[in-house]
Amino acid sequence: MDRVSSGEQFKQSLSSLTLAQQRQVAARFIGNVLDLTDGRCTEQARKVAAKSDVSTEELEQAYRAVHTVYVATHPQSDLSELDFRKQAAHFVAEACMVCVAPTYEERDTHHVAERVAGYCRMARICSSIQHQEEYPKFMDAEVALKNEIDAQYRIVNEFLESR
Repeated sequence: MDRVSSGEQFKQSLSSLTLAQQRQVAARFIGNVLDLTDGRCTEQARKVAAKSDVSTEELEQAYRAVHTVYVATHPQSDLSELDFRKQAAHFVAEACMVCVAPTYEERDTHHVAERVAGYCRMARICSSIQHQEEYPKFMDAEVALKNEIDAQYRIVNEFLESR
């Protein structure tokens, strides 16, 4: 297979993987954005997802644990200012939840890795938003997104070469 260097190749490569392989790749995507969290439960969820022989019970336990982080980092529904750093941690938690969520093995197509990649990209974008002044500044968001996409392509290529 050719090296992944475009969005279409990225999607095709991920959709060709088994569910277990998608979880393993997704765990690597999450590992690349763990610097955006304090590590509560997200590292454990990543480790569970990275296993090639993970049990349903392990997935359920990791899901419940990371759900607490998801709830704790959820943006408030009041009118207070949005904390983009907290939002980044929320997206990492959501990526973990998708990665370890129980799924139906008999389904033909799973998009676990692709969905996790999207949440990791959103986390990186949120982390790049500067909000010290009255309005947020998005100057670094494009570069942050490009770097995250490039890292994900590298992760997929390394995974495909190692199997």
